[in-house]
Amino acid sequence: MIDKFTMNNHLFFGEHNLIDYLDTLDEAIVILIKIEEFKYLNFSLKSKISKKLQKRFAKKLLSHMPKRCNFMRVYLLENGEFVFVKPYDKQLIKSETLNSTIKEFHKRVNSAHIKIGLIDYTLFIITSLAYGRHALEKAKAGLRNLLNSKQSFIIANKLLDEEKATAVKKLETFNMLRKAINSYNIVSYFQPIVNNKTQKIEKYESLVRLIDEEGNIVSPYFFLETAKEGKYYNEITTIVLRNSFRALFYTDMEISINLSTLDMTEKSTREEFFELLERYKTETYRITVEIIEDEEVQDLAMTTEFIREIKSKGVSIAIDDFGKGFSNFSRILAYEPDYIKIDGSLIRDIESNILSRNMVETIVYFSKKQGFKTIAEYVENENIYKILCEIGVDYSQGYYFGKADLLQKKII
Repeated sequence: MIDKFTMNNHLFFGEHNLIDYLDTLDEAIVILIKIEEFKYLNFSLKSKISKKLQKRFAKKLLSHMPKRCNFMRVYLLENGEFVFVKPYDKQLIKSETLNSTIKEFHKRVNSAHIKIGLIDYTLFIITSLAYGRHALEKAKAGLRNLLNSKQSFIIANKLLDEEKATAVKKLETFNMLRKAINSYNIVSYFQPIVNNKTQKIEKYESLVRLIDEEGNIVSPYFFLETAKEGKYYNEITTIVLRNSFRALFYTDMEISINLSTLDMTEKSTREEFFELLERYKTETYRITVEIIEDEEVQDLAMTTEFIREIKSKGVSIAIDDFGKGFSNFSRILAYEPDYIKIDGSLIRDIESNILSRNMVETIVYFSKKQGFKTIAEYVENENIYKILCEIGVDYSQGYYFGKADLLQKKII
């Protein structure tokens, strides 16, 4: 049975027909269109009305498509997506006429109105154009990119290859993570934090590292975000927590541990942290939790409750990367920290950028008024250190004082 229906002498085809047609073509030109707010329409409209809306919208798309493009049919994918397809035309692609024409078509559709009964909708589309071999897959990759980037139009020819390359890289990273975890090669390095008045080390920040099969030390920049997409992230967090608490045996200094809001709302991480607090209960006053400020808080109530509980057990709280985001001051009210770590981007160019210096001075003034201690990261030379001392920053951390290293080496 042919998957199609007729409306005003225009033929509209379904996804099975689309696949069958593409199978007859070595190369094709594909335009993949999606109603931007379709998922909300689907929730708010009855199924019958939603289908009627899509059919009318398909008709509207056909009416706006320029005749010179020679697209005679539109395929409905029944999820707010529509496809135009035609055989590959090398001259049309080479002249770039198609690109400009489809961009203009896209703009016209987004200014159109669709009326169903007494309801008037203004619907917006996102459009992905691709051509050559595997054009539909390329267009779908473009659509995924548009949904993530909040853009509305893309020429998607290179994205499929990029997605495949990214997928291969992530698989390699997952494999590296699995091997490192199984061979106990997720380790913690510790970077010193210096009291600016005494110029002595008082704290260490615990920083995760991975040792690969060749013995290379791998920065979390190359694996941590990928780990969050799989099962390994929580395992890494658990290892880091255990390493960090164990480090209390190697030094009488304080140990700072980075935790994100993702960590603080994860049940297994919370349970592990409280177990470690109980095991090391005589030393909890030497633990500081640095709250990473680069993530959206999913459950503020749970996060603040976790902070309240660990503070009651003697743990100090620091807000990391202060001055980077827009929610810092609201989180100060929620978290009531003991330390403010000033974002490294303000420290790096404090020698030459008066705005950076003014912002650091403002943060220090505010912190002193509130009774918070301040820590500057990325202190890379003596001149930066002297400026920070003049301003009144309490602690400094960076290559000027030492890189992160295995803590045992510092004790021997």
